[in-house]
Amino acid sequence: MPSQWDRLVTKLRDMNDIGSAYSLLEWDQASFMPRKGGPERARVVGTMARLAHERLIDPELGELLDELHDDPSLDHPQRASVHVLKRQRDKATKVPSDLVIALKESEMRGYQAWTETKPSADFDAFRPFIAETVRLKKQEADALGWVNERYDACLDHFEPDMTAVEVEALFVELIDGLQPMAAEILDAAGPKPDFLLKAYDAQGQIDFCNALVDRMGFDRDGGRLDFSPHPFTIRIAHGDVRQTLAVEESDLMMSIYAAIHETGHALYDQGFPDAFAGLPIADAPSMGMHESQSRLWENHVGRSRAFTDHMLPLLKERFDQQLGATDPDEFHRGVNHPERSLIRIKADEVTYNLHVALRFELELGLFRDELEVDDLPDAWDAAMEKHLGIRPQNHAEGVMQDMHWADGYFGYFPTYSLGTLYAAAFFEKMTNDIGPVDDALRAGDCSAVLRWLQHNIHSQGYLYPAKDLARRVLGRDISAQPFLDYVRAKYGTIYSLSI
Repeated sequence: MPSQWDRLVTKLRDMNDIGSAYSLLEWDQASFMPRKGGPERARVVGTMARLAHERLIDPELGELLDELHDDPSLDHPQRASVHVLKRQRDKATKVPSDLVIALKESEMRGYQAWTETKPSADFDAFRPFIAETVRLKKQEADALGWVNERYDACLDHFEPDMTAVEVEALFVELIDGLQPMAAEILDAAGPKPDFLLKAYDAQGQIDFCNALVDRMGFDRDGGRLDFSPHPFTIRIAHGDVRQTLAVEESDLMMSIYAAIHETGHALYDQGFPDAFAGLPIADAPSMGMHESQSRLWENHVGRSRAFTDHMLPLLKERFDQQLGATDPDEFHRGVNHPERSLIRIKADEVTYNLHVALRFELELGLFRDELEVDDLPDAWDAAMEKHLGIRPQNHAEGVMQDMHWADGYFGYFPTYSLGTLYAAAFFEKMTNDIGPVDDALRAGDCSAVLRWLQHNIHSQGYLYPAKDLARRVLGRDISAQPFLDYVRAKYGTIYSLSI
């Protein structure tokens, strides 16, 4: 007779196959699916969600996990796998199957509606889709149960064991420390350098981004790079990681840093040990931890003086007419140019977390029943003015700019800032451990950074909860201070400020 562990692995294989098929359908919808395929795709994904849910709540699986929970013969990865899967199952058993199906179908319809209504900034046409998703997400949160507030149930999907109270405290520390610095930095920045205002051939951008992704260490035999309206990364299965890129001829920096950001995610997904394949621990312990990888690569590596010095001559080979007269100092200042901008994915390091803060506030308002979906556009515009001092001209550059709410990802946005805080602390620890990496990055050698991340973060998978993993790596709890110190030092140097 097979052991209980062997029986669990057999069940996991079936569950993973359904998950992989679902992920592939989601990637296809965002990348290649024809527009008219949306309604049927929503139904198919609803069916896949039902099948996955049925297997997760299977009583036999519950009995098996209970038997394995206290089995002394299991090693650490096996015990962690049982813990993670039991946690997932305990949550799933609280949500009725018809609600699971309704949510997935609503999210798929919402994403399709977002792609069709965003170009015309038609929030009135988009409103019923997001309203339905919010209604269902509240039902899901209530079914899961919560102690302090409903939003905790949303946050737990992406940042397990983190509460809104904890996140709010980190945001207070972050925003209170950032706002006065941001005001000084933005005043000192001046106008954008001319090279940021020029047009760059789309194919040239694509070629450069492909070379950049390879230089960072992305394994093409275990993944691919495609295109979608909003860049994203998704793991189909162990050995199959997909990322997408969006290109605008009027915005060279967006494509470059979206590519670096998404490759940070992809390297993490490719870095889980082969021994973890098929197990629940072949995953990040939280989206904040996942975002730490993308934010570290995008900002601490990609926007460093050493790496911009590396990129400039390579870009000049493709765009000499636009960049031929640009020197390294000007290019570095331009790459890091801060401004009060409307679009989050184009935001600089100084203002990015202000964009996230406004979304977090609106999500809290929705799930505290203090804000209605009908009032979101006006609330968004007011929050943008409060945090960044500007107002959108239309809903496409305002409340409709992100795909996350269309996808039902309420509770996701705070993880961008949590990832930013993790990233700053990890990079500080990395350079303390292995010394400065500037010479290597200036030569385009990212291997030392990747090795440190693989050893300390990627190889750990979901052996530990995110907060525990951070403590093991850093020796302390996460805070906003390393990030604030990083911004102060970097922009103080760029603009000769005492901040």
